[in-house]
Amino acid sequence: MNEEQKADNILINENAYFYQNIDRVRISRTMIEQVFRDASSAKTGNYLLKIVRRSILINENSVVYSLCIFKYESKPTFIDEEVENWIESKLAYLLIIEIDDYIVISRKNISKIQDFIKQFYPLDYTILSTLFVNENTSFEKFSLKNLNVSDKALREKTLEALDLRENFSSLGANNYMLNSLRVKNEEEKTSLMLNSSRINKFGKKSGIEQFCNWSYSLVNRIKEHIEQETFLSIFAEPQDYESMRNTLTPISILFIFSKLYDDFENGRIATFFIRNSKLGKERRFNLIQYLDSFERLLKVEKEEDLFKIRNTATDDLELKLNNKSITLQSPKLKNIMLQKDDGYDISLIDYINKYCSFILNFENIELVYSNRKLFKDSKLLGNIDHFMKVFIPFEELTNITSEKGNFSINQTEFTDDSIFNFVEAQFLDSSDFFICDDLGREWADHIGITEDKVTFYLSKYKDSSFSATAFQDIIGQAQKNLGNLAPQDYQLMGKRELWNGIYPNSNISRLRKGDNVDNFIHQYQSTIKNPYLKRECYLVINFISKSELQNNLNQLREGANFAQKNETIQILWFISSLVSSCKEVNVDAYICSKP
Repeated sequence: MNEEQKADNILINENAYFYQNIDRVRISRTMIEQVFRDASSAKTGNYLLKIVRRSILINENSVVYSLCIFKYESKPTFIDEEVENWIESKLAYLLIIEIDDYIVISRKNISKIQDFIKQFYPLDYTILSTLFVNENTSFEKFSLKNLNVSDKALREKTLEALDLRENFSSLGANNYMLNSLRVKNEEEKTSLMLNSSRINKFGKKSGIEQFCNWSYSLVNRIKEHIEQETFLSIFAEPQDYESMRNTLTPISILFIFSKLYDDFENGRIATFFIRNSKLGKERRFNLIQYLDSFERLLKVEKEEDLFKIRNTATDDLELKLNNKSITLQSPKLKNIMLQKDDGYDISLIDYINKYCSFILNFENIELVYSNRKLFKDSKLLGNIDHFMKVFIPFEELTNITSEKGNFSINQTEFTDDSIFNFVEAQFLDSSDFFICDDLGREWADHIGITEDKVTFYLSKYKDSSFSATAFQDIIGQAQKNLGNLAPQDYQLMGKRELWNGIYPNSNISRLRKGDNVDNFIHQYQSTIKNPYLKRECYLVINFISKSELQNNLNQLREGANFAQKNETIQILWFISSLVSSCKEVNVDAYICSKP
Protein backbone atom coordinates (compact mmCIF):
# COMPACT_ATOMS: atom_id res chain seq x y z
CA MET A 1 0.00 0.00 0.00
CA ASN A 2 1.11 3.55 -0.67
CA GLU A 3 0.59 6.38 1.83
CA GLU A 4 -2.86 7.32 0.48
CA GLN A 5 -4.09 3.73 0.59
CA LYS A 6 -2.82 3.30 4.15
CA ALA A 7 -4.57 6.49 5.23
CA ASP A 8 -7.82 5.39 3.56
CA ASN A 9 -7.58 2.02 5.36
CA ILE A 10 -7.72 3.58 8.82
CA LEU A 11 -10.96 3.40 10.81
CA ILE A 12 -11.30 5.06 14.21
CA ASN A 13 -14.10 5.74 16.66
CA GLU A 14 -15.63 9.20 16.80
CA ASN A 15 -14.01 9.75 20.17
CA ALA A 16 -11.70 12.71 20.73
CA TYR A 17 -10.37 15.41 23.05
CA PHE A 18 -11.43 18.96 22.19
CA TYR A 19 -9.39 22.03 23.14
CA GLN A 20 -9.63 25.76 22.47
CA ASN A 21 -6.62 27.62 21.09
CA ILE A 22 -7.58 30.79 22.95
CA ASP A 23 -4.06 32.25 22.84
CA ARG A 24 -3.91 31.61 19.07
CA VAL A 25 -0.77 29.51 19.36
CA ARG A 26 0.70 29.14 15.87
CA ILE A 27 0.74 25.48 14.87
CA SER A 28 3.69 25.00 12.57
CA ARG A 29 5.10 22.00 10.76
CA THR A 30 8.10 22.17 13.11
CA MET A 31 5.82 22.02 16.16
CA ILE A 32 3.93 18.97 14.85
CA GLU A 33 7.21 17.22 14.02
CA GLN A 34 8.37 17.82 17.61
CA VAL A 35 5.11 16.49 19.07
CA PHE A 36 5.46 13.36 16.94
CA ARG A 37 9.07 12.90 18.09
CA ASP A 38 8.05 13.24 21.75
CA ALA A 39 5.14 10.83 21.40
CA SER A 40 7.15 8.24 19.48
CA SER A 41 10.40 8.42 21.44
CA ALA A 42 10.17 4.68 22.18
CA LYS A 43 9.22 3.62 18.64
CA THR A 44 10.99 0.78 16.85
CA GLY A 45 11.94 1.44 13.25
CA ASN A 46 10.43 4.16 11.11
CA TYR A 47 6.92 5.58 11.27
CA LEU A 48 4.41 3.21 9.73
CA LEU A 49 2.53 6.28 8.51
CA LYS A 50 3.27 9.96 8.93
CA ILE A 51 1.25 12.89 7.59
CA VAL A 52 2.12 16.42 8.70
CA ARG A 53 -0.41 19.28 8.36
CA ARG A 54 -2.39 18.03 5.40
CA SER A 55 -5.22 20.39 4.44
CA ILE A 56 -8.68 19.28 3.33
CA LEU A 57 -11.82 21.27 2.51
CA ILE A 58 -15.01 20.81 4.52
CA ASN A 59 -17.93 23.02 3.52
CA GLU A 60 -15.44 25.30 1.75
CA ASN A 61 -13.44 25.70 4.97
CA SER A 62 -9.88 24.50 5.41
CA VAL A 63 -9.25 21.81 8.03
CA VAL A 64 -5.69 20.67 8.74
CA TYR A 65 -4.81 17.27 10.14
CA SER A 66 -1.60 15.50 11.14
CA LEU A 67 -1.23 11.78 11.77
CA CYS A 68 1.52 9.46 12.89
CA ILE A 69 1.37 5.70 13.42
CA PHE A 70 4.28 3.74 14.83
CA LYS A 71 5.26 0.48 16.46
CA TYR A 72 6.92 0.22 19.85
CA GLU A 73 8.09 -2.61 22.08
CA SER A 74 7.88 -2.93 25.83
CA LYS A 75 8.74 -5.42 28.53
CA PRO A 76 5.68 -7.44 29.61
CA THR A 77 4.30 -6.22 32.92
CA PHE A 78 4.28 -9.73 34.39
CA ILE A 79 8.10 -10.14 34.43
CA ASP A 80 10.64 -8.37 36.65
CA GLU A 81 13.82 -8.41 34.56
CA GLU A 82 14.09 -8.35 30.78
CA VAL A 83 14.38 -11.75 29.07
CA GLU A 84 15.54 -12.15 25.49
CA ASN A 85 12.61 -12.44 23.05
CA TRP A 86 10.11 -11.80 25.85
CA ILE A 87 8.82 -8.56 24.43
CA GLU A 88 5.45 -7.07 23.57
CA SER A 89 4.95 -5.26 20.28
CA LYS A 90 2.17 -2.67 20.05
CA LEU A 91 0.90 -0.02 17.64
CA ALA A 92 0.13 3.58 18.54
CA TYR A 93 -1.40 6.49 16.68
CA LEU A 94 -1.77 10.23 17.21
CA LEU A 95 -4.18 12.33 15.14
CA ILE A 96 -4.19 16.13 15.55
CA ILE A 97 -6.84 18.21 13.78
CA GLU A 98 -6.76 22.02 13.51
CA ILE A 99 -10.15 23.68 13.02
CA ASP A 100 -10.09 27.47 13.33
CA ASP A 101 -9.22 28.18 17.00
CA TYR A 102 -9.79 24.59 18.12
CA ILE A 103 -7.56 21.54 18.39
CA VAL A 104 -9.02 18.02 18.24
CA ILE A 105 -6.92 15.03 19.30
CA SER A 106 -7.56 11.31 18.84
CA ARG A 107 -4.97 8.90 20.17
CA LYS A 108 -4.15 5.38 21.27
CA ASN A 109 -1.17 4.21 23.35
CA ILE A 110 0.19 7.76 23.36
CA SER A 111 1.92 9.69 26.14
CA LYS A 112 4.47 12.49 26.48
CA ILE A 113 2.36 15.09 24.68
CA GLN A 114 1.47 17.18 27.74
CA ASP A 115 3.83 20.00 26.74
CA PHE A 116 1.83 20.37 23.54
CA ILE A 117 -1.60 20.06 25.16
CA LYS A 118 -0.94 22.52 27.99
CA GLN A 119 -0.79 25.36 25.45
CA PHE A 120 -4.53 24.97 24.92
CA TYR A 121 -7.66 25.13 27.05
CA PRO A 122 -10.12 22.28 27.64
CA LEU A 123 -13.73 23.02 26.82
CA ASP A 124 -15.54 24.93 29.53
CA TYR A 125 -17.32 22.59 31.95
CA THR A 126 -20.64 24.40 31.51
CA ILE A 127 -20.47 24.24 27.70
CA LEU A 128 -19.44 20.60 27.50
CA SER A 129 -22.00 19.40 30.05
CA THR A 130 -24.91 21.03 28.19
CA LEU A 131 -23.70 20.71 24.58
CA PHE A 132 -25.95 17.73 23.85
CA VAL A 133 -28.80 18.65 26.21
CA ASN A 134 -32.28 19.78 25.21
CA GLU A 135 -35.76 19.28 26.63
CA ASN A 136 -36.02 15.83 25.01
CA THR A 137 -32.61 14.53 26.09
CA SER A 138 -32.51 11.32 28.14
CA PHE A 139 -29.78 11.17 30.81
CA GLU A 140 -28.67 7.54 30.87
CA LYS A 141 -25.61 7.68 33.11
CA PHE A 142 -23.99 9.99 35.65
CA SER A 143 -20.55 9.56 37.16
CA LEU A 144 -20.41 11.83 40.21
CA LYS A 145 -17.51 12.95 42.37
CA ASN A 146 -18.09 14.02 45.96
CA LEU A 147 -16.66 17.45 46.78
CA ASN A 148 -16.75 17.12 50.56
CA VAL A 149 -13.44 16.67 52.31
CA SER A 150 -14.24 13.95 54.83
CA ASP A 151 -11.85 11.08 54.13
CA LYS A 152 -14.51 8.47 54.99
CA ALA A 153 -17.27 9.92 52.80
CA LEU A 154 -18.50 8.14 49.69
CA ARG A 155 -16.03 9.49 47.13
CA GLU A 156 -17.64 8.61 43.81
CA LYS A 157 -20.83 7.04 42.56
CA THR A 158 -22.22 6.01 39.20
CA LEU A 159 -25.93 6.01 38.42
CA GLU A 160 -27.69 4.51 35.40
CA ALA A 161 -31.29 4.49 34.20
CA LEU A 162 -33.29 4.90 31.02
CA ASP A 163 -33.63 8.55 32.02
CA LEU A 164 -32.18 9.80 35.31
CA ARG A 165 -34.19 12.98 34.97
CA GLU A 166 -37.22 10.92 36.03
CA ASN A 167 -35.81 9.17 39.11
CA PHE A 168 -32.66 10.93 40.33
CA SER A 169 -33.11 12.73 43.65
CA SER A 170 -31.55 16.19 43.73
CA LEU A 171 -31.10 15.96 47.52
CA GLY A 172 -27.47 16.77 48.26
CA ALA A 173 -26.61 17.05 44.55
CA ASN A 174 -24.92 20.41 45.21
CA ASN A 175 -22.20 18.45 47.07
CA TYR A 176 -21.26 16.59 43.88
CA MET A 177 -19.58 17.56 40.65
CA LEU A 178 -20.48 15.81 37.44
CA ASN A 179 -17.44 13.84 36.30
CA SER A 180 -18.96 12.33 33.16
CA LEU A 181 -22.34 11.57 31.67
CA ARG A 182 -24.00 9.65 28.87
CA VAL A 183 -26.96 11.15 27.07
CA LYS A 184 -29.36 9.97 24.39
CA ASN A 185 -30.93 12.21 21.77
CA GLU A 186 -33.36 10.25 19.58
CA GLU A 187 -31.23 7.26 18.53
CA GLU A 188 -27.84 8.87 19.12
CA LYS A 189 -25.83 8.17 22.29
CA THR A 190 -22.97 10.41 23.36
CA SER A 191 -20.61 10.09 26.30
CA LEU A 192 -18.99 13.23 27.73
CA MET A 193 -15.92 13.16 30.00
CA LEU A 194 -16.03 16.59 31.62
CA ASN A 195 -12.74 16.21 33.48
CA SER A 196 -10.76 15.53 30.30
CA SER A 197 -12.70 17.48 27.63
CA ARG A 198 -13.49 14.28 25.73
CA ILE A 199 -16.51 13.57 23.54
CA ASN A 200 -17.36 10.02 22.48
CA LYS A 201 -20.14 9.34 19.99
CA PHE A 202 -21.40 5.76 20.04
CA GLY A 203 -21.59 4.10 16.65
CA LYS A 204 -19.54 2.73 13.80
CA LYS A 205 -15.96 3.71 13.10
CA SER A 206 -15.10 6.22 10.41
CA GLY A 207 -12.19 7.03 8.12
CA ILE A 208 -9.87 10.00 8.62
CA GLU A 209 -11.82 12.44 6.44
CA GLN A 210 -15.17 11.38 7.94
CA PHE A 211 -13.62 11.84 11.39
CA CYS A 212 -12.52 15.34 10.38
CA ASN A 213 -16.08 16.05 9.22
CA TRP A 214 -17.45 14.91 12.59
CA SER A 215 -14.89 17.08 14.42
CA TYR A 216 -15.74 20.07 12.22
CA SER A 217 -19.46 19.75 12.90
CA LEU A 218 -18.84 19.55 16.66
CA VAL A 219 -16.57 22.60 16.65
CA ASN A 220 -19.33 24.57 14.92
CA ARG A 221 -21.80 23.27 17.48
CA ILE A 222 -19.51 24.44 20.29
CA LYS A 223 -19.12 27.89 18.72
CA GLU A 224 -22.87 28.35 18.38
CA HIS A 225 -23.74 26.94 21.80
CA ILE A 226 -25.67 29.21 24.14
CA GLU A 227 -25.36 28.49 27.88
CA GLN A 228 -28.64 27.69 29.54
CA GLU A 229 -30.13 26.35 32.77
CA THR A 230 -30.68 22.61 32.49
CA PHE A 231 -31.45 19.64 34.71
CA LEU A 232 -27.69 19.47 35.38
CA SER A 233 -27.77 22.82 37.20
CA ILE A 234 -28.57 20.90 40.42
CA PHE A 235 -24.90 19.93 40.76
CA ALA A 236 -22.04 22.07 42.12
CA GLU A 237 -21.69 25.28 40.14
CA PRO A 238 -18.44 25.73 38.12
CA GLN A 239 -16.50 28.99 38.51
CA ASP A 240 -13.92 30.87 36.44
CA TYR A 241 -10.64 29.92 38.12
CA GLU A 242 -8.47 32.37 36.19
CA SER A 243 -10.48 35.43 37.18
CA MET A 244 -10.50 34.36 40.85
CA ARG A 245 -6.96 32.96 41.15
CA ASN A 246 -5.46 35.98 42.93
CA THR A 247 -8.19 35.88 45.60
CA LEU A 248 -7.72 32.20 46.50
CA THR A 249 -6.05 31.08 49.73
CA PRO A 250 -5.97 27.27 50.11
CA ILE A 251 -6.35 26.00 53.68
CA SER A 252 -6.72 22.21 53.35
CA ILE A 253 -6.34 19.38 50.86
CA LEU A 254 -7.68 15.83 50.61
CA PHE A 255 -5.91 13.40 48.28
CA ILE A 256 -8.09 10.98 46.29
CA PHE A 257 -6.16 7.98 44.96
CA SER A 258 -9.07 5.90 43.63
CA LYS A 259 -7.92 6.40 39.99
CA LEU A 260 -4.42 5.20 40.85
CA TYR A 261 -5.78 2.16 42.68
CA ASP A 262 -8.05 1.36 39.72
CA ASP A 263 -5.12 1.64 37.29
CA PHE A 264 -3.05 -0.68 39.47
CA GLU A 265 -5.92 -3.15 39.88
CA ASN A 266 -6.61 -3.23 36.13
CA GLY A 267 -2.96 -3.58 35.14
CA ARG A 268 -2.54 -0.12 33.61
CA ILE A 269 0.14 0.49 36.24
CA ALA A 270 2.47 -2.48 36.32
CA THR A 271 4.76 -1.60 39.21
CA PHE A 272 6.40 1.28 41.07
CA PHE A 273 9.89 2.09 42.24
CA ILE A 274 12.07 4.85 43.67
CA ARG A 275 14.56 6.30 41.21
CA ASN A 276 17.96 7.51 42.37
CA SER A 277 19.26 9.52 39.42
CA LYS A 278 22.63 10.17 41.08
CA LEU A 279 23.42 6.49 41.59
CA GLY A 280 21.48 5.31 38.55
CA LYS A 281 19.59 2.80 40.69
CA GLU A 282 15.99 1.77 41.19
CA ARG A 283 14.48 0.48 44.42
CA ARG A 284 11.12 -1.27 44.76
CA PHE A 285 8.92 -0.25 47.67
CA ASN A 286 5.35 -0.47 48.98
CA LEU A 287 3.60 2.49 47.36
CA ILE A 288 0.14 1.59 48.71
CA GLN A 289 1.39 1.73 52.29
CA TYR A 290 3.18 5.01 51.55
CA LEU A 291 0.04 6.63 50.11
CA ASP A 292 -1.92 5.74 53.24
CA SER A 293 -0.19 8.58 55.11
CA PHE A 294 -1.72 11.10 52.67
CA GLU A 295 -5.32 9.89 52.76
CA ARG A 296 -6.79 12.26 55.31
CA LEU A 297 -7.48 15.98 55.33
CA LEU A 298 -4.14 17.82 55.43
CA LYS A 299 -3.53 21.43 56.36
CA VAL A 300 -2.18 23.91 53.83
CA GLU A 301 -0.16 26.76 55.34
CA LYS A 302 1.22 29.82 53.61
CA GLU A 303 4.92 30.55 54.08
CA GLU A 304 5.89 33.74 52.27
CA ASP A 305 4.83 33.01 48.65
CA LEU A 306 4.56 29.24 49.12
CA PHE A 307 1.64 27.02 50.12
CA LYS A 308 3.10 24.12 52.13
CA ILE A 309 1.12 20.90 52.61
CA ARG A 310 1.68 19.54 56.12
CA ASN A 311 2.06 15.75 56.16
CA THR A 312 4.13 13.01 57.78
CA ALA A 313 5.54 11.47 54.57
CA THR A 314 7.53 14.26 52.91
CA ASP A 315 8.62 17.77 53.85
CA ASP A 316 8.76 19.32 50.37
CA LEU A 317 5.16 19.05 49.17
CA GLU A 318 3.78 22.37 47.94
CA LEU A 319 0.82 23.82 46.06
CA LYS A 320 1.28 26.08 43.07
CA LEU A 321 -1.51 28.33 41.79
CA ASN A 322 -0.72 28.53 38.07
CA ASN A 323 -2.48 30.72 35.52
CA LYS A 324 -4.77 27.93 34.29
CA SER A 325 -4.78 25.36 37.08
CA ILE A 326 -3.49 24.35 40.50
CA THR A 327 -0.70 21.79 40.66
CA LEU A 328 1.52 20.15 43.26
CA GLN A 329 5.29 20.00 43.34
CA SER A 330 7.69 17.82 45.31
CA PRO A 331 11.22 16.76 44.25
CA LYS A 332 10.90 13.68 46.45
CA LEU A 333 7.61 12.54 44.90
CA LYS A 334 9.17 13.26 41.49
CA ASN A 335 11.52 10.34 42.16
CA ILE A 336 8.71 7.87 42.87
CA MET A 337 7.98 6.30 39.50
CA LEU A 338 4.93 4.42 38.24
CA GLN A 339 5.62 2.02 35.38
CA LYS A 340 2.66 1.86 33.00
CA ASP A 341 1.58 -1.08 30.88
CA ASP A 342 2.60 0.77 27.70
CA GLY A 343 6.22 0.77 28.83
CA TYR A 344 6.34 4.44 29.79
CA ASP A 345 7.09 5.71 33.29
CA ILE A 346 5.42 8.62 35.06
CA SER A 347 6.36 10.13 38.40
CA LEU A 348 3.88 10.07 41.27
CA ILE A 349 3.67 13.86 41.43
CA ASP A 350 3.06 14.09 37.66
CA TYR A 351 0.36 11.42 37.94
CA ILE A 352 -1.36 13.33 40.76
CA ASN A 353 -1.27 16.52 38.69
CA LYS A 354 -2.37 14.81 35.47
CA TYR A 355 -5.48 13.32 37.06
CA CYS A 356 -5.94 16.10 39.64
CA SER A 357 -6.16 13.53 42.42
CA PHE A 358 -7.10 15.97 45.18
CA ILE A 359 -9.79 18.27 46.55
CA LEU A 360 -8.92 21.74 47.87
CA ASN A 361 -10.75 23.98 50.33
CA PHE A 362 -10.16 27.72 50.59
CA GLU A 363 -10.67 30.59 53.00
CA ASN A 364 -13.69 31.40 50.84
CA ILE A 365 -15.77 28.59 52.29
CA GLU A 366 -18.11 28.17 49.32
CA LEU A 367 -15.27 27.30 46.91
CA VAL A 368 -13.81 23.86 46.19
CA TYR A 369 -11.19 22.88 43.60
CA SER A 370 -11.28 19.46 41.96
CA ASN A 371 -10.64 17.97 38.50
CA ARG A 372 -8.83 21.16 37.39
CA LYS A 373 -11.98 23.16 38.01
CA LEU A 374 -13.15 25.57 40.66
CA PHE A 375 -16.64 24.91 42.00
CA LYS A 376 -19.01 26.78 44.25
CA ASP A 377 -21.44 25.24 46.70
CA SER A 378 -23.81 28.19 46.87
CA LYS A 379 -26.03 26.41 49.40
CA LEU A 380 -23.38 25.81 52.06
CA LEU A 381 -23.61 29.13 53.93
CA GLY A 382 -27.36 29.25 53.35
CA ASN A 383 -27.74 25.88 55.07
CA ILE A 384 -26.00 26.90 58.31
CA ASP A 385 -29.26 27.33 60.23
CA HIS A 386 -30.43 23.88 59.07
CA PHE A 387 -27.08 22.30 59.96
CA MET A 388 -27.21 23.76 63.48
CA LYS A 389 -30.50 21.94 64.09
CA VAL A 390 -28.58 18.66 64.37
CA PHE A 391 -26.78 19.98 67.48
CA ILE A 392 -28.29 19.16 70.88
CA PRO A 393 -26.64 21.04 73.78
CA PHE A 394 -26.06 19.28 77.12
CA GLU A 395 -24.72 21.10 80.17
CA GLU A 396 -23.44 17.76 81.52
CA LEU A 397 -20.82 17.58 78.75
CA THR A 398 -18.96 20.57 80.22
CA ASN A 399 -17.96 18.42 83.22
CA ILE A 400 -16.65 15.45 81.22
CA THR A 401 -12.97 14.60 81.84
CA SER A 402 -12.52 11.47 79.69
CA GLU A 403 -14.16 9.29 77.06
CA LYS A 404 -14.42 6.04 79.03
CA GLY A 405 -13.14 6.87 82.51
CA ASN A 406 -10.99 4.75 84.81
CA PHE A 407 -11.43 1.01 85.36
CA SER A 408 -11.18 -1.46 88.22
CA ILE A 409 -11.72 -5.20 88.23
CA ASN A 410 -15.01 -5.06 90.18
CA GLN A 411 -16.44 -2.04 88.37
CA THR A 412 -19.88 -2.54 86.74
CA GLU A 413 -20.55 1.01 85.44
CA PHE A 414 -18.53 3.56 83.49
CA THR A 415 -17.28 6.36 85.74
CA ASP A 416 -19.47 9.43 86.21
CA ASP A 417 -17.15 11.91 84.49
CA SER A 418 -16.92 9.90 81.22
CA ILE A 419 -18.79 10.36 77.94
CA PHE A 420 -19.73 6.66 78.00
CA ASN A 421 -21.52 7.16 81.33
CA PHE A 422 -23.26 10.26 79.97
CA VAL A 423 -24.53 8.34 76.93
CA GLU A 424 -25.95 5.55 79.09
CA ALA A 425 -27.51 7.94 81.59
CA GLN A 426 -29.09 9.99 78.84
CA PHE A 427 -30.21 7.40 76.29
CA LEU A 428 -30.35 3.92 77.82
CA ASP A 429 -33.93 4.28 79.08
CA SER A 430 -35.26 5.10 75.60
CA SER A 431 -34.11 1.71 74.21
CA ASP A 432 -35.36 -1.84 74.74
CA PHE A 433 -31.82 -3.14 74.27
CA PHE A 434 -28.56 -1.23 74.74
CA ILE A 435 -25.11 -2.62 74.08
CA CYS A 436 -21.51 -1.41 74.23
CA ASP A 437 -19.74 -2.22 70.95
CA ASP A 438 -16.54 -0.28 71.63
CA LEU A 439 -13.09 -1.65 70.60
CA GLY A 440 -12.15 -4.02 67.78
CA ARG A 441 -14.06 -3.64 64.51
CA GLU A 442 -16.70 -1.54 66.19
CA TRP A 443 -19.79 -0.17 64.44
CA ALA A 444 -20.40 2.33 67.22
CA ASP A 445 -19.50 2.82 70.87
CA HIS A 446 -23.10 2.04 71.87
CA ILE A 447 -26.07 0.62 69.97
CA GLY A 448 -29.68 1.11 71.04
CA ILE A 449 -32.61 -0.94 69.68
CA THR A 450 -36.40 -0.71 69.88
CA GLU A 451 -38.97 -2.49 67.73
CA ASP A 452 -38.89 0.30 65.13
CA LYS A 453 -35.58 2.10 65.68
CA VAL A 454 -31.82 1.42 65.50
CA THR A 455 -29.51 4.06 66.96
CA PHE A 456 -25.73 4.29 66.86
CA TYR A 457 -23.94 6.39 69.50
CA LEU A 458 -20.34 7.42 68.77
CA SER A 459 -18.36 9.19 71.47
CA LYS A 460 -15.23 11.33 71.23
CA TYR A 461 -13.36 13.11 74.01
CA LYS A 462 -10.70 15.73 73.33
CA ASP A 463 -8.84 17.76 75.94
CA SER A 464 -9.10 20.91 73.84
CA SER A 465 -11.77 23.18 72.45
CA PHE A 466 -12.99 23.57 68.90
CA SER A 467 -10.88 20.83 67.30
CA ALA A 468 -11.50 20.23 63.57
CA THR A 469 -9.08 17.26 63.62
CA ALA A 470 -11.00 15.45 66.38
CA PHE A 471 -14.27 16.28 64.63
CA GLN A 472 -12.93 14.81 61.39
CA ASP A 473 -12.14 11.55 63.19
CA ILE A 474 -15.63 11.01 64.60
CA ILE A 475 -17.34 12.14 61.37
CA GLY A 476 -15.26 9.60 59.46
CA GLN A 477 -16.10 6.84 61.94
CA ALA A 478 -19.81 7.61 61.59
CA GLN A 479 -19.73 7.69 57.78
CA LYS A 480 -17.88 4.41 57.37
CA ASN A 481 -20.40 2.62 59.62
CA LEU A 482 -23.71 3.95 58.27
CA GLY A 483 -24.21 0.72 56.32
CA ASN A 484 -24.01 -1.28 59.55
CA LEU A 485 -27.24 0.27 60.82
CA ALA A 486 -28.88 -2.47 58.73
CA PRO A 487 -26.38 -5.36 58.92
CA GLN A 488 -26.71 -8.83 57.48
CA ASP A 489 -27.39 -11.82 59.74
CA TYR A 490 -23.85 -13.18 59.52
CA GLN A 491 -22.48 -9.81 60.68
CA LEU A 492 -24.71 -9.86 63.75
CA MET A 493 -23.75 -13.43 64.59
CA GLY A 494 -20.09 -12.50 64.18
CA LYS A 495 -20.56 -9.98 67.01
CA ARG A 496 -22.27 -12.44 69.37
CA GLU A 497 -19.15 -13.51 71.27
CA LEU A 498 -17.96 -9.92 71.77
CA TRP A 499 -21.36 -8.71 72.93
CA ASN A 500 -21.64 -11.58 75.41
CA GLY A 501 -18.39 -10.49 77.04
CA ILE A 502 -17.17 -8.07 79.68
CA TYR A 503 -15.51 -4.72 78.91
CA PRO A 504 -11.70 -5.07 79.34
CA ASN A 505 -10.14 -4.41 82.77
CA SER A 506 -13.55 -4.21 84.45
CA ASN A 507 -16.68 -6.16 85.29
CA ILE A 508 -18.87 -4.02 82.99
CA SER A 509 -21.20 -6.21 80.94
CA ARG A 510 -21.31 -5.17 77.29
CA LEU A 511 -25.06 -5.81 77.30
CA ARG A 512 -26.10 -2.65 79.10
CA LYS A 513 -29.86 -3.26 78.87
CA GLY A 514 -31.91 -6.31 77.88
CA ASP A 515 -32.24 -9.90 79.05
CA ASN A 516 -29.61 -11.55 76.82
CA VAL A 517 -27.54 -11.03 73.67
CA ASP A 518 -29.41 -13.64 71.62
CA ASN A 519 -32.64 -11.71 72.12
CA PHE A 520 -30.80 -8.48 71.29
CA ILE A 521 -29.67 -9.98 67.98
CA HIS A 522 -33.16 -11.33 67.29
CA GLN A 523 -34.67 -7.90 67.98
CA TYR A 524 -32.05 -6.25 65.74
CA GLN A 525 -32.97 -8.64 62.90
CA SER A 526 -36.66 -7.97 63.43
CA THR A 527 -36.29 -4.19 63.72
CA ILE A 528 -34.44 -3.68 60.43
CA LYS A 529 -37.25 -5.54 58.64
CA ASN A 530 -39.87 -3.18 60.07
CA PRO A 531 -41.39 -1.12 57.20
CA TYR A 532 -41.49 1.87 59.57
CA LEU A 533 -37.83 1.50 60.58
CA LYS A 534 -36.15 4.67 61.80
CA ARG A 535 -32.35 4.85 61.86
CA GLU A 536 -30.37 7.38 63.87
CA CYS A 537 -26.73 8.28 64.42
CA TYR A 538 -25.69 10.32 67.47
CA LEU A 539 -22.23 11.85 67.79
CA VAL A 540 -21.40 12.76 71.40
CA ILE A 541 -18.50 15.18 71.81
CA ASN A 542 -17.10 17.48 74.50
CA PHE A 543 -14.75 19.64 72.40
CA ILE A 544 -17.28 21.81 70.56
CA SER A 545 -19.71 24.28 72.10
CA LYS A 546 -22.89 24.86 70.12
CA SER A 547 -23.02 28.55 71.02
CA GLU A 548 -19.35 29.08 70.15
CA LEU A 549 -19.81 27.29 66.83
CA GLN A 550 -22.93 29.34 66.08
CA ASN A 551 -21.02 32.54 66.81
CA ASN A 552 -18.13 31.50 64.57
CA LEU A 553 -20.48 30.49 61.75
CA ASN A 554 -22.25 33.85 62.00
CA GLN A 555 -18.88 35.59 61.60
CA LEU A 556 -18.12 33.32 58.65
CA ARG A 557 -21.43 34.18 57.03
CA GLU A 558 -20.69 37.89 57.50
CA GLY A 559 -17.25 37.55 55.88
CA ALA A 560 -15.35 38.50 59.04
CA ASN A 561 -11.78 37.48 59.87
CA PHE A 562 -11.33 35.77 63.24
CA ALA A 563 -8.85 33.48 64.98
CA GLN A 564 -10.70 30.19 64.44
CA LYS A 565 -11.79 30.87 60.85
CA ASN A 566 -9.95 27.95 59.19
CA GLU A 567 -11.08 25.50 61.88
CA THR A 568 -14.66 26.75 61.47
CA ILE A 569 -14.56 26.29 57.68
CA GLN A 570 -13.38 22.69 58.06
CA ILE A 571 -15.96 21.92 60.75
CA LEU A 572 -18.76 23.32 58.57
CA TRP A 573 -17.67 21.15 55.64
CA PHE A 574 -17.63 18.10 57.95
CA ILE A 575 -21.14 18.88 59.23
CA SER A 576 -22.35 19.25 55.63
CA SER A 577 -20.63 15.97 54.75
CA LEU A 578 -22.25 14.11 57.67
CA VAL A 579 -25.74 15.45 56.97
CA SER A 580 -25.42 14.69 53.25
CA SER A 581 -24.11 11.15 53.85
CA CYS A 582 -26.89 10.42 56.34
CA LYS A 583 -29.66 11.80 54.13
CA GLU A 584 -28.51 9.66 51.21
CA VAL A 585 -29.12 6.50 53.25
CA ASN A 586 -32.17 7.83 55.15
CA VAL A 587 -30.46 8.19 58.53
CA ASP A 588 -31.17 11.02 60.99
CA ALA A 589 -27.99 12.62 62.37
CA TYR A 590 -27.60 14.36 65.74
CA ILE A 591 -24.58 15.88 67.48
CA CYS A 592 -24.58 16.17 71.28
CA SER A 593 -22.23 18.96 72.37
CA LYS A 594 -21.57 21.47 75.09
CA PRO A 595 -24.11 24.34 75.21
